[in-house]
Amino acid sequence: MAKLNTSYPAFPLTQNDHRFFFTTIPVSDLFHYCFVSRREEDPVRGFQRTLNESRAEDIARYLSKGKGSIPTNIVLSAQDGAKVKYLSRTKVLNFSREEKAFLVLDGQHRLLGYHICHVRFDIDHRVPVAIYAGLTRAEEARLFIDINTTQRGVPAALLLDIKQVAELESASETEMRALFDKLASDSKSPLVGRLSKSKSVTGKISRVTFNRALEPAYKSGFMASVDERARFQLIINFLNAFEAELEDKALLVRSAFFEAMFEVFDEVVRVSLSEYKDAKKESIQKIVRPIAKVDYASIVSGGKTKISKSAFLNLMKAALRKTTKISSELL
Repeated sequence: MAKLNTSYPAFPLTQNDHRFFFTTIPVSDLFHYCFVSRREEDPVRGFQRTLNESRAEDIARYLSKGKGSIPTNIVLSAQDGAKVKYLSRTKVLNFSREEKAFLVLDGQHRLLGYHICHVRFDIDHRVPVAIYAGLTRAEEARLFIDINTTQRGVPAALLLDIKQVAELESASETEMRALFDKLASDSKSPLVGRLSKSKSVTGKISRVTFNRALEPAYKSGFMASVDERARFQLIINFLNAFEAELEDKALLVRSAFFEAMFEVFDEVVRVSLSEYKDAKKESIQKIVRPIAKVDYASIVSGGKTKISKSAFLNLMKAALRKTTKISSELL
């Protein structure tokens, strides 16, 4: 039994040899006529990636809050059953409500998010779509490749950096931003000129790496028991101690090494307090000296392009265990 046709105002556009149509369609009148050709389900002709349902759930929650919007269009390829026809006189796109009328080339998570929002929250958002007509499966696959290789995501460091502008920073992110900026400018900091605010740069620590390394240490252990000034001084002492002892200074701003270094932060401070009764730079330097003198070059130049944090951390912990003394007063 044939389904009823429907029409929506549309704008046609031709780019090189491709013609497509921009329109908006309520998700209730779109979702059930779309399908995805996944590689694992159709090894011969499929090309889409596996659906991440949690991502679609996040989109649905975002759309349901009444404040957010998603202006990016979903890209569809009309199949023969859609019977797509553009009526230039009335400037509308006509199609048939048939099962699998449209193949999703880009935006499967957004489309499912719109649908979940409609079902769960009874919000029938209009979905911006670009609809191609008359494509072969090979052309659909090539277009999918083009979309997913020419479009680049925004760097995580930039997204983190502009959260302040968007007024989306958490209290913890605000603290980390202030600490990052202070270490980037304080004359006593060995990280001056070696931090990158909005992108990943070889030889510099990005905000993303910095937050991942510092936040756990900043919120627990010795850091949690001292005031802001003392926290900053403790970090300065720790960084300068490593800087003084490392033969290869570039290690300090190698992401995996930097994160591993702050994994042993609390233990280094504890040993310094136990053995020297303070956490001054000179005392911490004596504790980290064996850690800094480990032959890291053997793993850095061992043929691997990326050394994991755990590889550095295991060597650091082993060096720290060998030099830790247990005095009778601690027993």
